[in-house]
Amino acid sequence: MAHVNGAIGAARQDLPQFTAVAAIAAGDNPLVDRMSPERLQKIREYLNEPFDADEIKWRVTATSTNHGKHGPQKRGQLVAYADQRAYTDRLNDVFGEWGWTRSYDVQVAQNFERRAPEDKTRTTVAAKVVVVSKVTVCGLGSHTGVGEEWADDQNAATRAEAQAFKRACACFGLGRYLYDLDTVWVDLDQYNRPAHTPNLPEWALPSNATRTKQGQVMRQTAGQQRQGLAKEEMVAKTRELRHKVGVGLSLFVLKKYAGGAEPEALDQATLTTVFQKFTDLAKGIDRLRRGAAGLGEARYSMICRELNFASESINDIPDRDALQRLLARVEEGPAGTNGGGARNGSKGGIADARGHLLQAARKLAEKTGKRLADIIAEASDGKLSLDGLRDLTDADVPFVSAATSRMV
Repeated sequence: MAHVNGAIGAARQDLPQFTAVAAIAAGDNPLVDRMSPERLQKIREYLNEPFDADEIKWRVTATSTNHGKHGPQKRGQLVAYADQRAYTDRLNDVFGEWGWTRSYDVQVAQNFERRAPEDKTRTTVAAKVVVVSKVTVCGLGSHTGVGEEWADDQNAATRAEAQAFKRACACFGLGRYLYDLDTVWVDLDQYNRPAHTPNLPEWALPSNATRTKQGQVMRQTAGQQRQGLAKEEMVAKTRELRHKVGVGLSLFVLKKYAGGAEPEALDQATLTTVFQKFTDLAKGIDRLRRGAAGLGEARYSMICRELNFASESINDIPDRDALQRLLARVEEGPAGTNGGGARNGSKGGIADARGHLLQAARKLAEKTGKRLADIIAEASDGKLSLDGLRDLTDADVPFVSAATSRMV
């Protein structure tokens, strides 16, 4: 006899569990009272089977901040859920694409009192989008579910429809186990995302997944060990950069991007951000050292005093803005206090030298067809790069001029 509710996909008929399902759905009579208890039990078991772990997602429903020895740490309460596509796929697997239907009744309900989204201290009157979803399985019957969302949400209808559909499916047993999962609290990163995904209990995994659970745990443990080694390496490099940029800039970065916590106490995402900020500041310190060497100790000390720094030491640069001001003054060159120097295009400054270099390189690129970056690298014996030109100071003018002369 033909499958009254549509056929199971051919690509899945070779799997044992789907062979059993095909036998369930294919019967001489689709009516419940004509089905054998065994057939109904098989349907019930497969509808109650948990989703694959990959289908489970986690939503942050509440947050709190814990204050520990390493500073404040934001934590979130997570609730597990599955996308409505997972429910649709399961119904298709069991009953076929034509063996079930769903319908929606959408209404807007008025005059609900709620706290104002922009001001929690007052209330406002708002509307709700209310959706009733009816799921019908041919030969088994129908169930309904209700979903609702505040109408001021631009995705209110979509969210309410998904909620109603999943609640109707839960009446058949599909996804019902998700209501029995406990909420869990985990650390959140700076973007309010879970720092790690919670593990599902054994009973919330499909039967084919429980057989491989041990292997998954072993792979997860190995991955965590590799991640731990990567974090240790990044922490070590961060320590080196902290020493290079000095005390003031180190405190600035850790306070601004890590809440004052030490690198060892940070999660991977925050540590990566801190490491990048230290790397950028270290490049600025390199530029500062080159520029200061070209100015001389006396002139550099005078600039530091004019900027009200505590001393000429790098440790006394308080933040990134102060470093930028100091760099601007140092890279102006000896005539900087009079409004001249290389930054303003005076003869012999790095701006002129850089311009001549690029002009000569472009002409050579047009003649030879070579890349601009390759020409600059060849003319400087690999000591200059196109991206690095902006970091040069007046102290580099002779070297840049020598590279330019090789192109002419």
